[in-house]
Amino acid sequence: MTAAVSGPGGPGAGPALPGDYHVHTAWSDGTGAVEDCVRAAVAAGLPEIAIADHITPSPGSGEDWWVPLERMDAYIEDVRAAAARHDDIRVLLGLEAEYVAGKEADLERLLDGWPFEVVVLGVHLVDGFAFDDPALRADPRWGDPDALLTAYYRTVRRAAEWGRFDVLAHMDWIGLWGDRPGPGVLPEIDAALDALAASGAALELNTDRVSDPAGVMYPSPAILRAARARGIPLVIDSDAHQAEHVGRLWDEAIALARAAGYRETLRLSDHVLVPLPDAG
Repeated sequence: MTAAVSGPGGPGAGPALPGDYHVHTAWSDGTGAVEDCVRAAVAAGLPEIAIADHITPSPGSGEDWWVPLERMDAYIEDVRAAAARHDDIRVLLGLEAEYVAGKEADLERLLDGWPFEVVVLGVHLVDGFAFDDPALRADPRWGDPDALLTAYYRTVRRAAEWGRFDVLAHMDWIGLWGDRPGPGVLPEIDAALDALAASGAALELNTDRVSDPAGVMYPSPAILRAARARGIPLVIDSDAHQAEHVGRLWDEAIALARAAGYRETLRLSDHVLVPLPDAG
């Protein structure tokens, strides 16, 4: 969906804190209740929040960090009940959908089966390899980081070309162990960003540098600048897995966004671009 620009006196006329659209609860791999996360967002002064627990088109045996499909209706009821209780914040029904190359049709069936308002798309697998698994850090595939990074950005490009999402989560996540792209990878990053721009979806600035192995926000400042140059809209998300992390490090993220040239973020409840406030 194309973002609308707020005009004078319009619904997004004044600067506002960005909403937080990437929040996990105990329904998947978080620890907080939906209500706790919503209350934390209210306390942080956020105008809206999306609960976005994980789903995948191909859950493996023994994995417990997805919302089980047989519990999806209960998850939705929980989020909607929280929304109904609050007139002090907009609560959106979302999910973080796992993109698995070759499983697009399966994921589309999941997305078509329930009335999600926000789809955050995550890429955690490259050709079936869970690159963020600490137990696989010594895997031979890490012996050629540029080859793995190239495959990752090609997967991101394919995901963007597929296009059934509102926000691309933590682009550049492949760098969580400190591997940075060499010159041969840069054209793949450009191609992924071109595909994202064509999709009309937003890029996420993920603030969870605290639990991140590399201790950084994603994506890198260079990718943020390149996204801004392409006119890709931005959202700021916490990727919270605990209620107290909702809206965390917003001032720092706003400063990063401004340094990259962003002056607005996308409000997902109506897809209006809202001016960023100054960093605190």
